Amino acid sequence: MTTHLEYIKQVAGLVTAKLPKDDRRKLEAQITYSMGVPGLRGVTYYGAWQNGGDEAIPFVEVCAAGEENDVQLAGTTVHELAHVLAGRGAGHSAKWKAACDRLGLRLAMAAGNVYSMAQFDPSLRIAIAGLISPTDGKPVGMVGRHRIGKGAKAKACPVGIGTRGGKSRGIGSGSRLRKYICECEPVVIIRASRDDLAATCDHCDGSFALGTVQPIPDMGISIGDLARDAKDPHDIYS
Repeated sequence: MTTHLEYIKQVAGLVTAKLPKDDRRKLEAQITYSMGVPGLRGVTYYGAWQNGGDEAIPFVEVCAAGEENDVQLAGTTVHELAHVLAGRGAGHSAKWKAACDRLGLRLAMAAGNVYSMAQFDPSLRIAIAGLISPTDGKPVGMVGRHRIGKGAKAKACPVGIGTRGGKSRGIGSGSRLRKYICECEPVVIIRASRDDLAATCDHCDGSFALGTVQPIPDMGISIGDLARDAKDPHDIYS
């Protein structure tokens, strides 16, 4: 049996091998496959996993909630590893796109990417085609919670919203969704469109409450890969 985790780690091994030996350590990350949030294909948390080294490494999550097929899983894995290679704060900038190119993912998009084998460079395409598809099952009823197919529109990735001089919401205005914070230190922030949200943080067991906090400079998260009708899942500080 091939699990989803084994599959994405095999993809990670293929793209790591594309780099010179001296650069491969830049891709060191804890890679996981878990449920995630509907509409979200992957996310990278910088400096979020301590494995005994001098510095914490990125934590990369490939999400079952946004899974469509094997090609999308492979594409999302490369997309997220490009965030690792580009580094904290790169977002979906030219630096991130260059990292995608180095890893074999061409014409990468921040959101709404309809992955196909043609998007991988020839050598990576052949290698991915030779992998065994996951045989440990598949998520049920998750992708259907956001639109897939005709009429679906790509939503911009939330990385950098309100922080790079955008004017559609006013310069630096950020999200219009309500901000809720929990009792964690540092706090966990979520966004919702309602004023009476009832939600509990699994980390501190406290309830989320309306509030405002200052961005935490050393907390880096890149929402890497959004499906074509995904909503902003939470605040991003990179």
